[in-house]
Amino acid sequence: MIYRSFLLGLGLIAGLQANEEKKDGDKLEKLAEKVRASIAVISTADRQGVRSGTGTGFVVREDGVIATNFHVIGLHRGFSVRLADGKTYEPTAILATDRKRDLAIIKIEAKGLQPLHLGESSQLKPGQGIFAIGNPLGLDFSVARGVVATPSRDVDGNDMVQVAMPIEPGSSGSPVLDMNGSVHGVIAIKTSAAMGFAVPINHLKPMLENPRPILMKHWLTIGALDPEEWKVHLGGYWRQRAGRLIASGKGTGFGGRTLCVAQQKPPEDKFAAEVEVKLEDESGAAGLAFYHDGKYNHYGFYPTAGSLRLTRFSGPDVFSWTILDTIESEAYRPGEWNRIRVDYNKGNMECKVNGKTVIEFKDDRLKPGGFGLVKFRSPSAEFRNFRFGPELTDSTIPRRLTTKVNKLVEDLVLRSPPSLDAKLQEQLLENGPRVPDILRSRARRLEEESAQLKKLAGQVHDRLVLRDLVASLNPPQDQRVDLLEATLHLARLDNPHLVSKPYLERLDRMADKIKKSIPECSKPRELLDALIQHMFESQGFHGSGLDYYHRSNSYINEVLDDREGLPITLTVVFIELARRLDLPVHGLGIPSHFIAAYQPPPQKNEKPEEPVLIDVFGDGEIITRAEAQELSGSTILEEHLLPAKEKDILIRMLYNLLNVAEIEGDRSSMIRYLDAIVAIDQEKPSPRAMRSMLLYSEGRKGEALRDLEWIVTREPEGIDLDRIRTLLDRLYLEEQGR
Repeated sequence: MIYRSFLLGLGLIAGLQANEEKKDGDKLEKLAEKVRASIAVISTADRQGVRSGTGTGFVVREDGVIATNFHVIGLHRGFSVRLADGKTYEPTAILATDRKRDLAIIKIEAKGLQPLHLGESSQLKPGQGIFAIGNPLGLDFSVARGVVATPSRDVDGNDMVQVAMPIEPGSSGSPVLDMNGSVHGVIAIKTSAAMGFAVPINHLKPMLENPRPILMKHWLTIGALDPEEWKVHLGGYWRQRAGRLIASGKGTGFGGRTLCVAQQKPPEDKFAAEVEVKLEDESGAAGLAFYHDGKYNHYGFYPTAGSLRLTRFSGPDVFSWTILDTIESEAYRPGEWNRIRVDYNKGNMECKVNGKTVIEFKDDRLKPGGFGLVKFRSPSAEFRNFRFGPELTDSTIPRRLTTKVNKLVEDLVLRSPPSLDAKLQEQLLENGPRVPDILRSRARRLEEESAQLKKLAGQVHDRLVLRDLVASLNPPQDQRVDLLEATLHLARLDNPHLVSKPYLERLDRMADKIKKSIPECSKPRELLDALIQHMFESQGFHGSGLDYYHRSNSYINEVLDDREGLPITLTVVFIELARRLDLPVHGLGIPSHFIAAYQPPPQKNEKPEEPVLIDVFGDGEIITRAEAQELSGSTILEEHLLPAKEKDILIRMLYNLLNVAEIEGDRSSMIRYLDAIVAIDQEKPSPRAMRSMLLYSEGRKGEALRDLEWIVTREPEGIDLDRIRTLLDRLYLEEQGR
């Protein structure tokens, strides 16, 4: 009886436990459903503006205020916010950030949201039941259950809540809630699949009470347009990347019209305007806009649905538009870059595509106005090499030059096959069933020759760039090296359509703005402070934390576009701005880092002052020598405090690119960067030795031989000459056996 009663008791207890677990499950299910309405999916973009990751946020105020991790929104990058009802929002402001604790508060234009209650993280207990809702591995609004492992744990100097629960990429920014639905933390770190750390919610509360709002137009630097160069009209999303303007999304104008107008003073009765445009889809439309009145009125010449169209826009809707002419032309290449141009002379318009005139029209109903770009409908469009003025040199490649170049490489080119007319078809058919195989064989040869010509074009481009690069580092005796121009040549190695002039002009404008921001009688140190304030606070230049090893950080044009870079490229911008302000600033290549140094002008009968050290990667912070040594992680010697030479700066930038290319396994780029290093300093043996190995591995044995012979004849120190001679002998034998 006792044993039976004992078993019955166990059954009762098990039943009670099952009932309790069911009640807990039901409670969690109801809580999760309630909390779900307050969860946000945050989608971020990478350096190229492409969606790169997903994180989580949660509503903390009903008027569109959302909390998340700082690393989720990314440093100065674009992102979007999607709520549980499916609506997607672009953020309007960053209300507060705490990079050290990895917290951020953002604002979207929304009302009537359901905020979560913020609990008291100091009251958490070990073993306390918790749950989180987030977007792990892109699985939106997933629920994870766990317990508090330790309420307070020091992690790299930060107080964190250690949690035991499933955590995956995408969980960052998720709220950690108790079983009453109050938030006690924000998931920030994953240490294993079922263990991680959350930022205590008590650190978020002061940020809500004392916000420091930054509008998104000031926060965004990656791809942000320079307002002194461009002004957007009628909505749409325009960004600037590597010398290209990219327009996406529909504008607010009828037909999705959106404009991006240059801020330069426009010419009036006589002008030419030109741009290269590439449509994402031929169902879209995009091209030149001119005589824009600042509102709805302007002319437009643009490709649309495979045709070329000239239109007069005299108002906001289609009823006020007049299509002046539409024409199809074989000169237009769908899906490719097309150069479109308008020459205007007192109402007479000549519209060209790729050098061929397609529309001629006379219309003078609109008054002179701004010049720029226009896009319609949803498909995106890219633009490059936009220019306008009273007169423009024709950028069409002269036919005589084309003929000359083709003759130089005619041994690599076959004539295009004739069209398959009836006579030719009959001749081919008469030759039997092997004709298709012969034609396919010829097609393969053409493909091989096409690849060979592309390779040759790349090599010629590289040699032209290296010629300009070396020339920029060796100016006439009465001129100094323009470091910005030299680094722009370096960027041209990988960006063949880069035009340097707009970037040189941009830095001139920035310097002029700094000069105007302070009185003319200001002391040099006050001018230095104004430079630091403008570059790092007003313009938002910053070190790259998320994409440190991205090649864009070494292209000075993209550093200027994105206001993000490496210590060395940010220092180049700082030096060149200082030069335009007549401030004596130079670069210091300390080990593993790069900083700027301002040398105060000497005073009469006084000992020269110590240089002012500036950590440009640290938002322009003025640092001591001890702090510079801490940043370096190595002892700083006196030789490290000598001004870095321009050619050494370029070589160091090239080695940064070389390291990235090596990580990516891109041997062609590695050879290209080594070519540039050797061109700048022809006496260094180590880059030649490295280049010879790469050339050999790529089958370019003749070029590898030249490098190896150069090394052997000079017998430089620090090179394994036995290994070089062994490889050289092997190459000689291979060449003899051909």
